[in-house]
Amino acid sequence: MNTLKGKLALTYMVISLLIVVSLSVFFNMSIDKIFEQYAREQQKKQVEEIITQVNQQYLEEAGLYNIDGLAIIANAALQNGIMVHIRTANHEIDWDVRQHKAQECQVLLQHAETNMHSRYPNFQGGYTEDTYDLKYSNKLVGYLTVGYYGPYSLSDNELLLIRALNRTLVMLGTVFLVIAVILGIIMAKRISAPITSVIHTSKSIAKGDYGTQAIESSATRETADLIDSINELSQALAVKEQQKKQITADIAHELRTPLFNLQGHMEAMIDQVLEPSAERLQNCHAEILRLTQIVEQLQELNLLENKHALLSKDYFDFSDLCASLFTDFEMAAKKRGVKLLKKVPSPAPVYGDMYRIKQSMMNLISNSVNYTAAGGYVAVEYETGKHRVILRINDNGTGIPQEDLPHVFERFYRVDKSRSHISGGMGIGLSITKAIVEAHGGTISVGSQIGSGTVFTISLPDEN
Repeated sequence: MNTLKGKLALTYMVISLLIVVSLSVFFNMSIDKIFEQYAREQQKKQVEEIITQVNQQYLEEAGLYNIDGLAIIANAALQNGIMVHIRTANHEIDWDVRQHKAQECQVLLQHAETNMHSRYPNFQGGYTEDTYDLKYSNKLVGYLTVGYYGPYSLSDNELLLIRALNRTLVMLGTVFLVIAVILGIIMAKRISAPITSVIHTSKSIAKGDYGTQAIESSATRETADLIDSINELSQALAVKEQQKKQITADIAHELRTPLFNLQGHMEAMIDQVLEPSAERLQNCHAEILRLTQIVEQLQELNLLENKHALLSKDYFDFSDLCASLFTDFEMAAKKRGVKLLKKVPSPAPVYGDMYRIKQSMMNLISNSVNYTAAGGYVAVEYETGKHRVILRINDNGTGIPQEDLPHVFERFYRVDKSRSHISGGMGIGLSITKAIVEAHGGTISVGSQIGSGTVFTISLPDEN
């Protein structure tokens, strides 16, 4: 019973048993109340009927009762558990059924007591009498005393009916309990099966089988969310694993070329195949610088992504930053015949690390200038939103294919695979840009259409 399925099934069984027991207790209490009320009402009706019958036996002329008639009424009442005692107001008649049928009265009282104790072992009862006035023409003519086992008693047929009802209740309760247990086991299985599937999936993920999916489904929202979460986690880990392998391959590729060039030059000079010269040493130095740049960018990206890079945040004017950027790119833009435009008010306050934000803007503007043909433009825009500052860099360049948009911020990813590191960079710039923006608590997105240009949108929190 240590499994979820076992505990759920046991819970259903206990709950079902409690419901059956509670219903049984409630039913028995209700039945007892109903039959008690019924017995009291029946007794009241019988007494009223006896009074009516006795009054009919009154002989007005003689001022007496018909004794034979009284005997018949008393014998009939005795069959219903009521003992009748009648006496006139003038004491001329004093007729008591207990004097005429003492043994039968004793047996009746004993039987009533046995019946009540068989149903209610602690029932407190005994012989009880009630006296009623007998009147004729609104004149008191006598008294009627009725005796019975009280405060109330149940007949044999009534007790048989109660027992039959109880047997029926036990049968229905047993059937209900069996059905509840079966349904409980089925429901427990349906609830636990998806969770068991999630457990198997998580164990597979722990073993490194990324991408494994839980195949069970559930109509329960929380369980369905759990299945979706573990599946998304598994898929995300599979993507991350693939990215890690791709990054390893990309780093190896990026490092291989400069290392191979260095190795070739150095071996040729060591073997005296080539004479050491300033030009060859300069080429070797250039490859070393390229290797150093790759390592430094990777280190910087790692610090930014892991929130280890310290940001020096303060307010600065974005319009001043744009002026500085446009000065830096003036020659490159002029060389390519690209116009630099800005839609930035003054002042345009931004809260953040100005050096890092300038670095991210340089990466974006550099890409836009490089991928925009002569006669095109690169525009920088500034606007404020609700507690946000929105920066946009858009151009009317060649654009980015839709299938490449989800990957533009990945390390070493190049949209144009044919471009070399000289013309197309090493594919780390946009990754660093994204890390800088996220380190500021902001977001960056890209939208593009082939032939219509590209727009990068940066959203930064406004500390005001």
